Amino acid sequence: MLIEKDIDLQKSQVSWLRLEQEIPLELEDSFYWLLNNLKIHRFSFEHEPGNNFSQILFIWLPLNEWKIKDRDDLVQSFNSLAEPFELTLPVCKWVQVKDEDWSSTWKKSWKPDPVGKSILILPAWLDLPGKFSGRKIIRLDPGYAFGTGSHPSTRLCIEALDNDPPVGKTIADLGCGSGILSLTALKLGANSTYAVDTDCLAISATKINADLNDFPKHLLNVSLGSIEELEVNIPKTKIDLMLCNILAPVIKSLGPDFEKIIGHQGKVILSGLLIAQIKEIQEFFLPLGWEVLETQTKDQWALMALTRKLS
Repeated sequence: MLIEKDIDLQKSQVSWLRLEQEIPLELEDSFYWLLNNLKIHRFSFEHEPGNNFSQILFIWLPLNEWKIKDRDDLVQSFNSLAEPFELTLPVCKWVQVKDEDWSSTWKKSWKPDPVGKSILILPAWLDLPGKFSGRKIIRLDPGYAFGTGSHPSTRLCIEALDNDPPVGKTIADLGCGSGILSLTALKLGANSTYAVDTDCLAISATKINADLNDFPKHLLNVSLGSIEELEVNIPKTKIDLMLCNILAPVIKSLGPDFEKIIGHQGKVILSGLLIAQIKEIQEFFLPLGWEVLETQTKDQWALMALTRKLS
C-alpha cells in the first residue's frame, strides 16, 4: 500500500514519479498488454543479458495526474496480473524525479542482446560492439509493441530458427508484435514473410523495424488482422513455416484453420505455451492431422514444432 509520506508532493521542481518494479521475464508481454490498455506509454524494461529470471520495469507518471489511490490501483493491477501464474511480485519502488527526459533514460536501459548461436538484437540507437561483429544483427526499436527478445517464448522461437535456418522458405508470422520473428527469419535466409497482428501498434512497429533493417515491403508483408488475412495474402504455393508466438487459448481457436495456409510438408512453430499446456496442445492438434516434431522449454514456457502428417 502506498501511503502519503512515501511521496512528498511539496518538493520543488518535481514533476514526475518513476515507478520501479521487478518482474519475471515471462510476464513481460502481459505487462505490455496491461500498460497499453491503461494508456501508459512512458515505460521501459531493463533486462541484463545473462539474467534469465527477471527484469526491471520503469514507468514515468505525471505527478499532478496520479493521486494516491490511482497509484495504489496501478500496483494492485500488477499483482492481479501475476496471480494466475502463481507469482508474487516484490514491493515496487516510487522515486520522485525532476523534469526528466524519460525517453533518453528509457534508451539507456537497453543493451545489445545476443540470442542463440548467431543472432544479436541491437537497439536501433546503439552502435555495434566489436565483440558481436560476427553475428547477424537485428536492429529493433521496441516502441510499444510486444516482442523485444527478452521474453522466454520469443527467445525459444529465435533459437529454433537459428538452429534450423529457414533458407529459401516462405514464412507466416501470426501475431507479429514488433516483427522480431519475421526479421530473424529474413536474416537467416527466408525468401519472404507474411506478418499479421490484431494490434495496430504492432503493425506500425513491425513496419518501422523492417525499415531499420532495410527490408523492402515485398520481403516483409505486414497486415492488420489474423489468420484470415494470411489466407488472402499468401502465395498459392502456401506457407513453408508459420511462427506463432501467442497464448494457448488463441492457438486453439485458430488451429483448425492452420491447414488452409500451410503446405503439405509445412511446419508450425508454437512458442507461447506454458510447459503445463504441452500435453493439452498435443492432444488438440493430433486429430487435426498434425504431429509433433519436437518440444523445447525455457523457464515456465514451451515451444512445440508441428508438421502435417503424411496421408
